[in-house]
Amino acid sequence: MNLLNFEKALEQDFVTIRHSPENKMLWNQWRGSIPSDPLREAMIFACEFIVANEIELILADYTKMQPPSLQDQNWIAIHSAEILQHSKLKRVANVMGTDIFQQLSIETIYQIASQTPLPCESRDFMFKDDALEWLFSTE
Repeated sequence: MNLLNFEKALEQDFVTIRHSPENKMLWNQWRGSIPSDPLREAMIFACEFIVANEIELILADYTKMQPPSLQDQNWIAIHSAEILQHSKLKRVANVMGTDIFQQLSIETIYQIASQTPLPCESRDFMFKDDALEWLFSTE
């Protein structure tokens, strides 16, 4: 990660979003239990940023995030998919925490979002290095 050049796109108590323009990459780090309104606003910001900046790769770090409510999971899936279907996204690597409920919540979001055709492939990882290796592989 140190070799990649990142600039902060958004910094809040519960999320840091960094952007690497030369790699067309976004790195999201989500933290804690996030109230609905700030969570939804940050998700919409990220999605619109992805489209506007023609992001192709995302490293989404959920290791320190508490699972969002089922209502938020549904809302995020539907609204994110509506925006991201128009993106240039190719790959999304999710770095998951050890909490099974957190893992299930991310799975649920992707399952609901999959009802809208998205241009990218996503995979879940336990380690950031494995996620990065996949993001930049040419397989």
